[in-house]
Amino acid sequence: MPVSIHHVQKVSLGLKRKYRISVDDGAGKPGTPIGYADKELKVSDELTIYRDEQRTEKLVSVRESSQGWLASVTGYEAFDREGRLLGSFGVLMKKSLDRTTWQFDQPDLGRFIGTERSAKTARARRLMGLGGAVGEIAGALVKYHFDFERDGKTAFSIEKPKVFDDWYKLTVHDDAVDLQLLFALAVTMEARQRG
Repeated sequence: MPVSIHHVQKVSLGLKRKYRISVDDGAGKPGTPIGYADKELKVSDELTIYRDEQRTEKLVSVRESSQGWLASVTGYEAFDREGRLLGSFGVLMKKSLDRTTWQFDQPDLGRFIGTERSAKTARARRLMGLGGAVGEIAGALVKYHFDFERDGKTAFSIEKPKVFDDWYKLTVHDDAVDLQLLFALAVTMEARQRG
């Protein structure tokens, strides 16, 4: 099965964080942009992904969920432009004591569990993150890598390959994974500073 690679880059800070989503250029770097995301820094966790930089065509909306298990873990649901549910995701608190663990659900595929590959890196990232804004800056010094598995096989990975660079590489091994849902997950993970 062919592997596809995409990239998410944070391109601005402030009260509204902005992200650019790109296909891979063939050399492991961001190439042609295919989407843009905005994340408002406010009480409710919401973000929107657009097709164009002018933000005229909305593709995905993400908001906190009050449904089922998601409500107890600050989970999220993603919806397409028509308001149809694409899927959901959230942090599994009990499983995250050693390494942060996410659950990713796509209705037609089922459940994927994403865990930080390195326990050592996870601990270092958490220690650096204890200091609020200073901790967030210090956290930029730590790389990370999450592998999402289903039935013992890696379906996709999200990694921050470089320090001092808000660039995230998404490697997809299962072409049935909804890319828009995956982009929503990647932006949310970065915005929450969970990895």
